[in-house]
Amino acid sequence: MPRTGDNRDWEILYICSTLSLCHMNTHTHSLLTAMREKINFLLVPFLAITLLVSCKTETLFKSDFSATVDNQLPAHQQPVGTINASGLGGSVVVVPSPVVTGGKWVKISRIADPSTITVMQCDFNKQAGTGLYNFSAIMFIPSGNTGPASVQFESFNQPIGTLTSFLHLDFMTDNSIRIDDRDGTNFGHYPKDSAFIVQVTININATAPTAHIVLAGAGASGITDYNILSPFIGLAQSFGAVRFWMGFPWVGSFDATTILVTRRNN
Repeated sequence: MPRTGDNRDWEILYICSTLSLCHMNTHTHSLLTAMREKINFLLVPFLAITLLVSCKTETLFKSDFSATVDNQLPAHQQPVGTINASGLGGSVVVVPSPVVTGGKWVKISRIADPSTITVMQCDFNKQAGTGLYNFSAIMFIPSGNTGPASVQFESFNQPIGTLTSFLHLDFMTDNSIRIDDRDGTNFGHYPKDSAFIVQVTININATAPTAHIVLAGAGASGITDYNILSPFIGLAQSFGAVRFWMGFPWVGSFDATTILVTRRNN
């Protein structure tokens, strides 16, 4: 069963440590209190980048939409890795920030068309094999969607028209997150009409891959551990892409930015 929790002190420490894939040593309660007062969704991406510099990691995908003209497809070549998109024209475009932070985001949207789904596939620069992976992104999901926005984890060089995955997160209209379309896996809470962070740390090994999923930011909470299902272990071992998408018959949109995937070198 998933493990959930609302302990904000633990969650803050976890975000700081696993975003960087390093361990932070917190000696005193006063330090923890100061961190809790300062860390929010605006600071976490900066903290992650700062701490990653000192860690023994490699970056497999990193987004940057700043140079792309508004209402155009995101550039295929990203700072690290590439992006491919499919769907109706205008369904995957770069937009101004939906919140006051500024910067560029990408919007994934779907209308009531029976023949298409909308996909943005973030492809790694290489297949790195087993190891400890960290995915993070800032997301914004507006009110009014008729179904879930989805983020899924899939194999390297997987065709964009293939929807197979080894881990699949649905951001449900009731503000919870469901895993792999399975009843009983819902956990956490994300806010509509507000930016929040999703972070997934995936330990990919030969026998029992696992995922540790954290939601953070203003109005967001939730932590759970999940075992990758045995039929999908082979797919996990060839991890090489993250897909943001909205499928049939759902209508709506969601935004994402600061998409980052790293792997710790052993």
